[in-house]
Amino acid sequence: MSGPFGGTHLMAKSGETIDWGGVRMINAGGTSGNTNSAAGDTDSIDYVNASGANADSADFGDLSSVRISFGAVSSTGRIVFLGGNPSYQNEMQYITPATTGNTTDFGDMDAGGAMAGHNVSNGIRGVWAGMQRTGVSHSNEIDYITIASTGNSTDFGDLDQVRGGPAGSSNGIRGLFWAGSINATPWHNKYIQYITIASTGNTTTFGNMVRIVGSHSACGNADRNISMGGHYGSLQDTIEYVNPASTSDTSDFGNLLNAQYMNNGAETAVRGLVSGGYGNVTYENTIQYVTFATTGNATDFGNMTVGRYSHASGSGA
Repeated sequence: MSGPFGGTHLMAKSGETIDWGGVRMINAGGTSGNTNSAAGDTDSIDYVNASGANADSADFGDLSSVRISFGAVSSTGRIVFLGGNPSYQNEMQYITPATTGNTTDFGDMDAGGAMAGHNVSNGIRGVWAGMQRTGVSHSNEIDYITIASTGNSTDFGDLDQVRGGPAGSSNGIRGLFWAGSINATPWHNKYIQYITIASTGNTTTFGNMVRIVGSHSACGNADRNISMGGHYGSLQDTIEYVNPASTSDTSDFGNLLNAQYMNNGAETAVRGLVSGGYGNVTYENTIQYVTFATTGNATDFGNMTVGRYSHASGSGA
């Protein structure tokens, strides 16, 4: 297996460690509040040990400033936060998930933008796609960084068409981009496409989700990648999955505790996690989990320090 930054990558099997995540779940930024009482956009970061018994989160540190609609890519030893609003930031910043503290500057994206909160990684590279930018509602650009090395982003390739906010997941070899709004009617869709993370190039068709959706989340281990929640006409509680090593349409996995959107995913080698969102209350603070190997409904794990939506999530340590 790899060192702390995934230097020698092997695809993990369920029950082992994964290079693109770990046992400490991190949630950062977002629009925050308690139940239905707004607290405003936040720069706070919290953490919890997501592999053990149910627990609530604790304070980790702070982002460089308040952020919403921003991304995250993870290795075991580093989580990098990407861009976001207000004002379509191009700043990248990182934390070492094993050690609490504030973020450190990583470098700049080629252009500032807003995106989904969980993106694609194999522990060596972090990859994201389909940002919203100043004057551009959607983009087809895919960019990447080497997580262990601070610096600016590099062009990877292109999505099939311009998209806004596709959710990202990985099995360590392939990165999947789930849906994302398009310049058409309906602007939500159910298309899944993939890349090979270690190379560069354009996406390839993977299959279709069971539903048209937007503002959903995704995560994955070596064997299964899942997508959770979202919105199309109404809030949704659906969880669906694929085997990322093949190409196919999704299958039903189960349901979240409640219908919600603008939530965010993270993973351990065994569990798929989803936090926050806008659902039964305006500011959900619940963390839920499923066991990747077994289909079924989500289980309550605990609470974040504050309710959040449009935040960013990852895992490491």
